Amino acid sequence: MRSRRSLKRVLCAGIAFALAVHSRVAADELEYRAKAAFLLNFTKFVEWPPSSFASPASSINICIVGSDPFGGALEETIAGESAGGRSVSVQRIPRREPLKACQIVFKAGAEPPARGRGVLTVGEGPGFLKAGGMIAFVIDNRRVRFDVNQMLAEANGLKISSKLLGVARSVVR
Repeated sequence: MRSRRSLKRVLCAGIAFALAVHSRVAADELEYRAKAAFLLNFTKFVEWPPSSFASPASSINICIVGSDPFGGALEETIAGESAGGRSVSVQRIPRREPLKACQIVFKAGAEPPARGRGVLTVGEGPGFLKAGGMIAFVIDNRRVRFDVNQMLAEANGLKISSKLLGVARSVVR
C-alpha cells in the first residue's frame, strides 16, 4: 500500500514537472514568434542607406549571429514578405564570420555583435542598449516590448520611422 502511494507521488511529481517544462517551452516559442514578427516589422519601418545593399534588387537580410532561439518561427513569419520593394530573407552567421550583406543583425543575449554602418543591431535585455545595441527586446508585464537607441541608429545611417518609435517602450534620442 505504501509503495503505491509513493509511486503515485512520483508519477504526480513527474507529470507536474513535464507540464511545467512544456509550459516553459510553449512560452519560449510564443516569445520568439512575437520577436520574429517584430523583426519583420522593423524591415518595414527602418530606412537603410543605399550603400547597405549590394544592388537595388538585393533583399533585406535578417542575420542571426551565434545561437538561434527562433527555430523555424522566423522563416515562417517572413515567408513571402517584402519591405520597400525588397524581399526579406534570413541568414545564420557563425559567431566569428564577418557580417556582410546583413541589414538587421540579431544576437541572443545582451552583448551586441560587431556592427557596421547601415546595420541595425537587435538583441535582448535592458543591458543591450547600454552595451551599444540599437534595439533591445525586453519582457514587460509578460509581453515582448522593445527599447530603441535612436541616436546610435542615426549615427550609423539608419532612419527609424516615428511610427515604430511611437510603439517602443523607451527611446534614447
